[in-house]
Amino acid sequence: MINMALYKKEMKSNLMVFLIFLGLSMLYGIIVTELFDPAIENQSWIEMLRDIYPEMLDFVGFNIGNLTNYQYFISGYLYGMLFIIFGLIFANILSNRLLFRYIDRGSIAFLLATPNSRTKIISTQIKVLGTYLSMMALSMYLIVSVFGEIFNPSYVDFGKLLYLNISFFLLLCFISAIMALCHSLLDGKIAVGSSIGIPVFFFFLKLISNLGEQYEFVSYFTPFSLFDPILCVNYDGLSFVYNGILIVLTAILYGLTIYGFNKRDLSV
Repeated sequence: MINMALYKKEMKSNLMVFLIFLGLSMLYGIIVTELFDPAIENQSWIEMLRDIYPEMLDFVGFNIGNLTNYQYFISGYLYGMLFIIFGLIFANILSNRLLFRYIDRGSIAFLLATPNSRTKIISTQIKVLGTYLSMMALSMYLIVSVFGEIFNPSYVDFGKLLYLNISFFLLLCFISAIMALCHSLLDGKIAVGSSIGIPVFFFFLKLISNLGEQYEFVSYFTPFSLFDPILCVNYDGLSFVYNGILIVLTAILYGLTIYGFNKRDLSV
């Protein structure tokens, strides 16, 4: 139940933001896909980095096991950190523009003055957010699969990369749900700070958990552990469980967002 006029307006208003992040994703995605070389003798530079900075590579998720497997290579060098950061920033900007900006400036009153319920208005904004996140995940899939096939034919498994990006999309939805909840319930600097601070804190915990067995326990304190690129490209059963948990958590958070928005005093 959404307002199509508002949906089309917001899709048009936020198109430039999407195109900017699409350009960044293409730039880094193409560079990394071109770096892949199935010949192990040509990957001495990676081995050198492993020897010199093993902890750093572990921290950012770059210390992958099988460098001759394209799916493993992409999972570590793009979906371990870089694409997550892009998605996190993109989701925050959209949530800010779609929710917080209207509430903070008082212009939400104009939307509420229309013959549309609060539920329809907030659902429309959430729909726009979800649409752009799905477009981002689809774009990343096309980048790593198409250019991977161009640079290294026959090494790309399109099915595994598709499942990887579906899982990545579910993570983005969960992140956006945290941000939407903060933007719709909190005020001013607290809303801005918590909407980006909470996901960044959880992501930092995920990076710490990559540092070895002694820090592995940290992974139990961050929902980012529910997205494991290596499990995804292996079709591991645990990844399906993680995706199910992400779906449930996202639905709960968005449900709380709609409920809180309906109960909030938005009088100007």
